[in-house]
Amino acid sequence: MSSLIHLYLVDEDVYPNTLTGDDEAKYQALLSITEDEAIRWQSLELNMRGFIPALATWDKIAGNSKLLSVCSFHYYPNQLIGPTADLSGSFGFFPAKMVQDLFSVMQKYYDFNLDSPKGHDIIEAIEAEMGEVDFQAYEMVRDRYFVSFRDAAEQGKAIVVLIED
Repeated sequence: MSSLIHLYLVDEDVYPNTLTGDDEAKYQALLSITEDEAIRWQSLELNMRGFIPALATWDKIAGNSKLLSVCSFHYYPNQLIGPTADLSGSFGFFPAKMVQDLFSVMQKYYDFNLDSPKGHDIIEAIEAEMGEVDFQAYEMVRDRYFVSFRDAAEQGKAIVVLIED
């Protein structure tokens, strides 16, 4: 079953520093703010079996920080919700400063050759941990994230990742 992965550009100042209510109420408030204030910039349709290893591959190539993987699913503006909250969906967030930093690394590695010996080592490590890497899925994820981070960096925006099952 495929999911829709949406990357939004947003001014991170639209999110409050505090919210009241339980974690689910805060999550719903963040979704509402995002729907009202953010611009859907890129979308891709993939199943999670393809998306997660593809994202982990791009993450490992572009700095090996695991920030792409972690922040795409469970990171919230102003740390309004803890990373282990039990929510009805995921919410990924990359603050504008993080977008700038990650994009500078993405620029260096965009043309990384997966057919190189180092590329083979990366693929082997990801597949041992997460399952098969689909190269077409990897290219889709790399391209959508690269464009979103490039454009957000140019505009001084943050990025939100929302996933529809």
